[in-house]
Amino acid sequence: MEPFDLIEFQQKAREITDPRKLFELWEECCRRYERNEIGRYELEEMKDVIWPNLQALASLKRIINDDVSDVSLAKKRKIS
Repeated sequence: MEPFDLIEFQQKAREITDPRKLFELWEECCRRYERNEIGRYELEEMKDVIWPNLQALASLKRIINDDVSDVSLAKKRKIS
């Protein structure tokens, strides 16, 4: 496991666009905290970066999925 570099991990969190991978990064931070590899400060700093991005990505995914569903429903209505 790579050593924890707060700046590097924050940058990684900002670059990730896949909600699953972002959540995996959060889980890794939590595991490191539980093993006392990082302190409360590092965990809170990562939370401040990860959670807003995770919420934004989840919202975007919901919007896209709803739009795709709406388009599919409209196509089905035209066919009928």
